[in-house]
Amino acid sequence: MSRRPSRWFALPLLGLVLPIEAAEARGPVRAGSDCIRVVYEAPKKAAFREIYESMRRQRVLERVGAIVGLARLPTRLTYRLKECAGEPNAWYAPESRSVTLCYELVAGVHKVAPKTRSPAGVSHHDAIVGPVAQILMHESGHALFDLLRVPIFGREEDAADQLASYALLQLGGREARTVVNGSAYFFATTGKSEPIDHGGFADVHGFSWQRFYNLACLAYGSDEKRFGYVVAKGYLPKERAEGCGEEYDQVAFAFDRLIVPHLRVRPGGGERLRRAFRGAARGR
Repeated sequence: MSRRPSRWFALPLLGLVLPIEAAEARGPVRAGSDCIRVVYEAPKKAAFREIYESMRRQRVLERVGAIVGLARLPTRLTYRLKECAGEPNAWYAPESRSVTLCYELVAGVHKVAPKTRSPAGVSHHDAIVGPVAQILMHESGHALFDLLRVPIFGREEDAADQLASYALLQLGGREARTVVNGSAYFFATTGKSEPIDHGGFADVHGFSWQRFYNLACLAYGSDEKRFGYVVAKGYLPKERAEGCGEEYDQVAFAFDRLIVPHLRVRPGGGERLRRAFRGAARGR
């Protein structure tokens, strides 16, 4: 049951490329579990070398893996950063139990990021970190549904988006705002050039603008004070905002019933859950 690429993954690539020697960096990630493995495949294209070095240095795959590793996984899950023959993509593969993120997709995220700050105030840093975190957690959602045999009502792509947003919102503070601002910017930017046609309506993935509003709603529903600006600045219609608290509670209830029983650390309350997620993401 392989995953099809999201339509908004189709982004232009960066510049001309030159071959360099390939190598691999791999190793386990411990988060109360030995079931997470990361692999950074050194790119052949020089244009991706900076991405390779930066993501390794910041331990991006390890941080996401540590969050997912809070669950008692029945088998090992691999996170892999690699070149994908020019295809900007990311996916979870059940047959190999692996989440793959392509250099081409990360390069596309870099390309659409503002040089310094967008007119809405989203920084270059947030416009890169937010989408990468959201993409990895979205694919991790597919992995958790598969490995933990989580039942799903509705479209799995929507459920993966909800799980990703909920999990990343648990990071709280500046980190949560980075993910929300950066991912919202990415959805809005790709949505501007996304064709709306019959094929799009038939796709298993939602349109970028739908994903934008769903993310903004969950963020506002999680903390109306912290994310009040999404309504105050008109990014989220007030009519939708009125029910966002209930939407967030619905996702939290599903997470509590379907995911929490598999966690190695029993949260015992919302704040303990948030501390567990923040600690895992920061390597504590």
